[in-house]
Amino acid sequence: ALVATPGSAMAAAAAAAGLAVAREGFVDRAYESDGTLRSRRLPGALHEDPAVAAAQAVSLAALGGVTAHDGSFVPLAVDTLCVHGDTPGAVAIARAVRDALAAAGVAVRAFAA
Repeated sequence: ALVATPGSAMAAAAAAAGLAVAREGFVDRAYESDGTLRSRRLPGALHEDPAVAAAQAVSLAALGGVTAHDGSFVPLAVDTLCVHGDTPGAVAIARAVRDALAAAGVAVRAFAA
């Protein structure tokens, strides 16, 4: 499966080519109201607080979207969640995400193509 941003040209091209597509959501990045990721050049682009990232993971998995940087809710259907390894505190974030998903009753399983 090709992992791609939901609604992206890459996801559409892969689907048109008959490839399986896994839509990826980011738990440690802020989103804009149009569903794009907030530029890393802007303040608030990274979620370094494990509790914030965990809440976003649960929102993506259980509510089908995220609260954007401006406070609006953005529907965003995803199949897989990402924690960037270069985000400060990535290990603590991953642990918090796993615990929050379990507490919310979301099944966590290995990615399968």
